[in-house]
Amino acid sequence: MNDNEYAKAIQVKAMVANLEMNAALTTEQQAQIGQDFIADIAELSNRESKQKAAY
Repeated sequence: MNDNEYAKAIQVKAMVANLEMNAALTTEQQAQIGQDFIADIAELSNRESKQKAAY
């Protein structure tokens, strides 16, 4: 994944998280969405780091 693809993936995940936040009915749902978003970004970052280390 190149830098542009990585940035686009984060942008898409942020957009989805924002839409989910707007639809959330409770603060518990919002907290879960936030945690899921952070986990997704951490996974993307991990994957990107591993790919860069392989080169």
